Order: sequence, then structure tokens, then C-alpha cells
Amino acid sequence: MGAAAGASGPWSLRWPGRASLSSLAAATGWSPATVARRLEQLRADGRLFFDVELDSTLLGVTTQALLWMAVAPAHLDQVARALARHPELAFVAAVTGPHNLTAHALCSDPAALHRYLTERLGTLKAIHTLETAPVLRTLKMAGPLLPAGKPPTRRR
Repeated sequence: MGAAAGASGPWSLRWPGRASLSSLAAATGWSPATVARRLEQLRADGRLFFDVELDSTLLGVTTQALLWMAVAPAHLDQVARALARHPELAFVAAVTGPHNLTAHALCSDPAALHRYLTERLGTLKAIHTLETAPVLRTLKMAGPLLPAGKPPTRRR
């Protein structure tokens, strides 16, 4: 399938998710059928997934907070895996520094955030410290900003 089908996938997949098969085919030099098969293969292998960004207020979320926790290294993986199952958390990651676990909480209101912090996180004894920073305004989410109307240049 050519160099564009390497481990990191075709360069054109950095385009917005609305790109058609024919647009991807033109960008890669493949046929639309080959693009469709390759996309399905990447999905089946778990190397391609869909991450949708939407206005969280549509889901009833009006309060967000960034959380920084200090957890004993011996318990870090266990706590991180437990937090990854909490529906209130959109993101959980182990990091370096005095706080070795970070998360992004999404709650319906400030009272729900308080309940989450005290009744859910507060019961996890392995969390030694917790710092909370309310998110007042989000300027950019996960995806990279591309120049308006300009696709990325092809790399060879």
C-alpha cells in the first residue's frame, strides 16, 4: 500500500473527519476502495478511532475542573485505572512532578463537583493530595489548529 500506509497512517488522516473517501483517495493517490479498506483495517487494529468534540453543555455539563493528585508510586497504576472508570472524568493521565496523576472532571454543576471530590475521590486513601482548578473558559480542545481551508502538506 505504499509509504503513506506506514505505522502512523496516511498523512491525510490529519484532515478534518469530514473528509470524503474521494478526497482522501486524491490526497494519497489510492483508489476510494483502497482508502475504505485501509481505514477499516486501521479501525480493526485499534490504530484509528473517532474522538468527537462537542459542546459539553449539550450533555448537561456546566462545571469543569482540572485535577492534580499525588499518589504513592506503588499505587499509581491502580488509582489511575480506578479513575479511568469514573464517568465524571473525561481524561486521566500519569505525569511527572509533585503531582503524578492528572484528570479532567466534567460535572453538572458545582455541587456535583463537590460531591465527586468528597464522596468519590475522597474515599481513595492512596490519593495523598488533590488540587482542583475550575475551568472558566476553554479556548482550544484536543485537535491541532490547521490554517483555515488549507490541508496539511504531503510528506514523503
